[in-house]
Amino acid sequence: MAKNSLNFLENYTHPDEFGKWLGYKLDSIDKKKQCAHVSLTIRKDHLSPAGRVHGGVISSFFDFACGAAVFSTLATKDFCSTVELKVNYFMPLGVGDKLRAKTQVIFRGKRLCVIHGLLYRTGEKKPVAMATATFNVVSV
Repeated sequence: MAKNSLNFLENYTHPDEFGKWLGYKLDSIDKKKQCAHVSLTIRKDHLSPAGRVHGGVISSFFDFACGAAVFSTLATKDFCSTVELKVNYFMPLGVGDKLRAKTQVIFRGKRLCVIHGLLYRTGEKKPVAMATATFNVVSV
């Protein structure tokens, strides 16, 4: 079952003001496939002094996108937090680029969850960035 909200998680009701500023959109969470799709359109305020996307924008985007994949494994009262996030940047990105992250749970243990993610520019088949992440899962 695919969902595009976090309404099924009781511990995720606080407004995501950082996410609103960053501008990502949760497109889907698939509990059966343990994956998520998240999108972002690059704006001028995402740029570094070099005129390209700041690496922190992409890492923040991946942090949420990987977390969304973890959400697919959580019970109603569970919550999670990032333990580690590694990002490889393959291509420079600029204003107006429309991005879509596809993240997938690779391993789900009792307390740890490992995720792999790829980031694509709309209309392109080669990824522009990649991430691996580990999350701590707290079951209540």
